[in-house]
Amino acid sequence: MPDIKQVMVTGASGKLGGPLCEALLAGGYRVIGVDRRLPIGVDGVEEVQADVGDGAAMEELVSRSDAVIHLASCKEDRESVIPVSFQGTFNLLDAAMRTKKPKRVILASGDAVNGIYFNPQPVPIREDMPMVAYPGYYAFSKVVEETMFQQYFFQAGVPTVICRMSWIQAEDDILTHLTVAGETFGVPVWTELMDEEQRAHFAGGRDAAVALLHPDGKPMRRHIVAVEDCVQSYLLALKIEGIEGETYHIAMNDPFDYREAAAYAAQRLGIEVLELVDPVGQDFCVDTTKARYQLGYQPQYDIRGLIDHAVQFRQSGRARRPRAGYKG
Repeated sequence: MPDIKQVMVTGASGKLGGPLCEALLAGGYRVIGVDRRLPIGVDGVEEVQADVGDGAAMEELVSRSDAVIHLASCKEDRESVIPVSFQGTFNLLDAAMRTKKPKRVILASGDAVNGIYFNPQPVPIREDMPMVAYPGYYAFSKVVEETMFQQYFFQAGVPTVICRMSWIQAEDDILTHLTVAGETFGVPVWTELMDEEQRAHFAGGRDAAVALLHPDGKPMRRHIVAVEDCVQSYLLALKIEGIEGETYHIAMNDPFDYREAAAYAAQRLGIEVLELVDPVGQDFCVDTTKARYQLGYQPQYDIRGLIDHAVQFRQSGRARRPRAGYKG
């Protein structure tokens, strides 16, 4: 097991950053949380307000860290692609190469590099298949970041690991995605698939859970992942020997079926099911065999567990975090 005591986490105030910092502290690690926005909000974290694009600041922090977990990303912000995704990733990797301090440098990548819902892909998708990202700054940035991580491992021996996560679900994200009332979360946008009669029917706030179908009537299938299971993968990636240079798909055991998910969500919420046809959407399934066998990754949530968790979150009355704008 690598001798790791202090972990630096970039993007520590985000959806994944907070739960990950909490889990690292619970696991006995010291944590340096780096973000442009403070506070991170996790007791026990050494909070550092800094931009990953600041090379000098990143080198000083990397030189103090036994491991680096790079969560900071540009989302769909054009102005952040170069300073955050390209310059920031370069700064971290180059500092790791020159200081030779980190024993593990882990990238939070995403299924955007595989095109998710947008591009037809073999099923299931393996880590060694070509990256065919969907159009957008976020997806493009992840392709470049993964390439940089791979090359710093091949060329300089930086001990990199890539966790390529499916769409992360936290709080009541899955219900916000599956239902038509309220804000839209992810793609597709339900009103764009409705006819005029359906839009009028649901215009007043009436709700339904969407069973998304292909034109042939078959339900669409899609891989996602609970934030808790993402956290599990990072803890494992810090501990397992001999995984430098590897990439791992992190997702639920099975992709969910929109018809089954809609029926269960409708039952839990007491609403109707609405069938909508998507003429262009693609099924999306990744192969998690490598993560399960090499890391010991064992996801705890399936689609029903995610829906149950989301219902409990809504019943708790807790406020949701702000959602970043990127294609889901």
